[in-house]
Amino acid sequence: MIYTIRNEVLSLSVDTEGGSMVSLNYRGEERLWQGGAAWKSRDVVIFPIVGHAGEYEAEGATFAPKSHGVARYSSFRFLEKSADKIILGFTDSEQTKKTYPYSFDFEICYKLIANCVQVTYTVRSKSGKIPFYVGGHPGLVAPKGEAIIEFENEEQPVMYQLGTGEGASIGKLKRFVANKDFFKQCKTLQLGNLSGGKIFAKTVDGFTYAFKSNCPVFAFWSNEDGGEYICVEPWWGINDYDGAPKELSKKPFINFADEDGNSFSYTLTIDKD
Repeated sequence: MIYTIRNEVLSLSVDTEGGSMVSLNYRGEERLWQGGAAWKSRDVVIFPIVGHAGEYEAEGATFAPKSHGVARYSSFRFLEKSADKIILGFTDSEQTKKTYPYSFDFEICYKLIANCVQVTYTVRSKSGKIPFYVGGHPGLVAPKGEAIIEFENEEQPVMYQLGTGEGASIGKLKRFVANKDFFKQCKTLQLGNLSGGKIFAKTVDGFTYAFKSNCPVFAFWSNEDGGEYICVEPWWGINDYDGAPKELSKKPFINFADEDGNSFSYTLTIDKD
């Protein structure tokens, strides 16, 4: 089922199937990629695995997860709604335990604040402490699949190579152009060691998307062969890689939650010149 919240600037629709955004409308103009051959999704709720992970070990067994985990394949429950906020949730099941053995409650809260969407994930264990990754994957409209990425602060990031997980300092970074040629070279750019300042994605049609989060990794991606969108992805985790620890609880950037829960948040602000 689709639920919609709105204010004077934004209208946001989310789907209980997968819990993700399916429409993000700024003053009457759709700014969320609406899916297509280049990428069938529009947004993905990532939990408890980031990316196309290999087999991992947990609770004395080996599991083969699907891409980005179990949330995107799960049916969420409607929990709460007001004029500018909606909360959805899902819990473990026989199906989730085929690839993730833990008992949990997962909630996602979408809140509109003027021209900003605040997204908050909350993970609670039902028994003991559980390990997981979590994150977002919004695809935002960008003509030609291109955006200028600018950082509020001059950064000195660490770039984590896709496939190897090797981290390398790339010196000072203030801006770069993310286009199809760029993604043919790097596939997915994973940056860590960021200051926590805003990250801007500026499109040729005059829109600016601004992301802010304390997440340890931001990823940048678009299909190198087509699709007029750009993904700026706040991750509390990282793609699996050759040589990564097999035990889930020992993987880099792993998070933990107990019965009290643990929350993770990012904001996406949309402006037009």
